[in-house]
Amino acid sequence: MMTPLHPIQVEDPSRSAAKSRFRPKQRISHTKSRNGCYTCKQRRVKCDEERPTCGSCLIRGEDCVFPNPGGTRDQTRRQRPFLRHRVSSESIHLQARENIREIPFRPLNFNVPPSEKSQNVGGQPKSSLNMTDLNLLQHFILHTAKKMTLHKMKTVVWERVIPEMAAANEFLMHLVLALAGLDILTTADACAQDTQDPSSASMSVNVPHLQSIVEHHQQGLAGLQEALCATSEPDAEALLAGSLLVVSFAFASLGINGLDPSIPTHQHTSNSGLGSPYPPSDVGILHIQWLRLVRGVTSILKQFWPTLRKCRLRALLICNNANEDWKMCEAQVRSIMVRSRHIRSKRLREFATGANHAVSHLWDLHASLRLRSDLEEGSEGSPSSATPRSDETGNGSKAYLETYGQTIGVVEDLYMRILYVMQMNPLESHSSSDLELQTGLEDAAVSGWPHLLSEEFISSLDSHGTFDTLQGVSLVILAHLYVPIAILDELWYFGKRWDIEIQKINTLVVGLGDERLMSLMEWPIDVIL
Repeated sequence: MMTPLHPIQVEDPSRSAAKSRFRPKQRISHTKSRNGCYTCKQRRVKCDEERPTCGSCLIRGEDCVFPNPGGTRDQTRRQRPFLRHRVSSESIHLQARENIREIPFRPLNFNVPPSEKSQNVGGQPKSSLNMTDLNLLQHFILHTAKKMTLHKMKTVVWERVIPEMAAANEFLMHLVLALAGLDILTTADACAQDTQDPSSASMSVNVPHLQSIVEHHQQGLAGLQEALCATSEPDAEALLAGSLLVVSFAFASLGINGLDPSIPTHQHTSNSGLGSPYPPSDVGILHIQWLRLVRGVTSILKQFWPTLRKCRLRALLICNNANEDWKMCEAQVRSIMVRSRHIRSKRLREFATGANHAVSHLWDLHASLRLRSDLEEGSEGSPSSATPRSDETGNGSKAYLETYGQTIGVVEDLYMRILYVMQMNPLESHSSSDLELQTGLEDAAVSGWPHLLSEEFISSLDSHGTFDTLQGVSLVILAHLYVPIAILDELWYFGKRWDIEIQKINTLVVGLGDERLMSLMEWPIDVIL
């Protein structure tokens, strides 16, 4: 008997869709783990727990830190012992002191053999401490280096680079110590003059002996000369640093009478009413050796410029105002007087008001000398045709006139450059100061003019047993070249130190008795007074 067939029930599609919508989704089963790294836990991603760096942190380049393998945080918390009592701070300190006593104090034992070669600095071997040299080096880093320039970037070179070079170079160290000693001496002299008590300066600062300073300087010069004459490839950076230190020492030494044994001790009063300790007949007391020193530095710059322009001392070689920009407004610089009512320095004011007239008077002197030379040359057979020192030079006054013209041109360019810097500086602003102005003048390289002088002019300054009018003219021009250095009284090795040299020249010119030259010396004397 056949069973009856049941009708096929067809499910409503809408009802099946509703059931599938409310059916809970089945998640892939996995084993839970709390041993993943902290980075994956924070990002809420699964960690493959590969140590020491999981795959996710390795791909992202992140730090991978795993929890303590001793158990989970809860387990660790359960295993942590419970402190039944709190240890007092006194017992902790007492236990620490007892532990320190148990540890013996022993110096570190470095397995380094002692050096067989000892360096002599200041006459002392390296193994022994020379406290005088250490004091000089400390003074250079803390005081002298900060006063070598008015520019911040250049000060960094004097404070850091040059001491670092001196630590690796013996002759540079001697020159650094000599310059620091000279700074201490001049500071002590200034303190003694202010207090009128020579012993007060030695009480405030450890003043070194002049003899030790000279020895350092001589040893540094010998090392610099040896480095210049070396057959191997020279260290251009060390040569430049040594030359700068030598020139700075020459500048600063002008204020130390003990460094010039030719200065007499008696007083001499000149016709100008200025008391001077220098007799008019002794021209050898003038310091002109520094002129050749500056020329030597310039020769080093020219020879090694491709190397020095990239060296650590390159900041000292940058002088943005050492140019001829004043020629773009030459008429204004020459005709308009610099308004100087906001300049506090009397020297700067005097220079600003009289520089143009001083240059004009020098050119008038040159024109009169040329006219007199032409007249003497035209009057054949005249006894006056033989000018002084014409037989010695072989060229007569004609050669000197050409040298004078070239040197007066240097004076003019230097003065116009300074006046241009003064006009570009906002002097009418009350916020501006003399320090800013002198920083701009230092940036004009006012002390670098010796390399522009001819060897003939420098030779005309040397004494050959006689002192005549031609040499007097050379000294007058030299005094006008000293004025730009004398107005920079913010630098310790410039400023009033050059007053002595200008007064020496004035004494010599007064002793010569030439009224024209004496009148030309009035303006340099007014500037320094």
